[in-house]
Amino acid sequence: MQSYSAIAKYYDRFTQNDCDYESWSQYLSDVAQAHGVKSVVDVACGTGKMTELLCKRGFDVTGVDGSAQMLAEASSKCKGRFVLQDMTKLTLPHAVDMAVCVNDGVNYLPPKKLAAFFLRVAKNLKCGAPFVFDVSSPYKLKNVVGNNVFFVDDEDVTLLWSNKLCGGHVNMSLTLFERQGQTYVRSDERHTQYLHTVRELSEALAESGFRLDEVTAEYGKKLRQDSLRITFLAIKEG
Repeated sequence: MQSYSAIAKYYDRFTQNDCDYESWSQYLSDVAQAHGVKSVVDVACGTGKMTELLCKRGFDVTGVDGSAQMLAEASSKCKGRFVLQDMTKLTLPHAVDMAVCVNDGVNYLPPKKLAAFFLRVAKNLKCGAPFVFDVSSPYKLKNVVGNNVFFVDDEDVTLLWSNKLCGGHVNMSLTLFERQGQTYVRSDERHTQYLHTVRELSEALAESGFRLDEVTAEYGKKLRQDSLRITFLAIKEG
């Protein structure tokens, strides 16, 4: 089954304790204000949580995602523009002032596609524009996600999430059981997330016309060896 299809309507519920969107949006807003940003593209916007928060902060936001089901959830949250598009083929009608890609979007790209994706982002940004994205750290994917199995049992839905660490990537199997009357309907999804080091990402940014300005843990926090999330702030040169 296509990734982020059946799980789309439950995504926010399953991730609400892992993602501090409010503090993330504050960091993004601070960066945006420092660079005089008005227009933003939210790449791999998913259910539009960040799109919604940035819209509320007064920015003109376009959300882009490759899942129609996730965009359906996003469009129910706010009146921002949403575009169904593969993130590696990002194409906007006009260059924007800032790009963001939050909550693991870049982890879905294999290493050989990083520079090409960053180049697509650069082509849709104005010169001097900031680009902020995060990744789940190699530490997290190895030691927290790893070969572990997670189980979430809610009132109307149950999620079984099993992982297999395979060198430089993690294969994720998600099985969803949705209650429908007295029975449950099963759906299965497969995801793959790749481990990216700071060095690999920095080199790919440089190849794509970006200057790396800042690397932190989870949107402004001090980076440690056991940080679970790493945030990059890069500036389009030229």
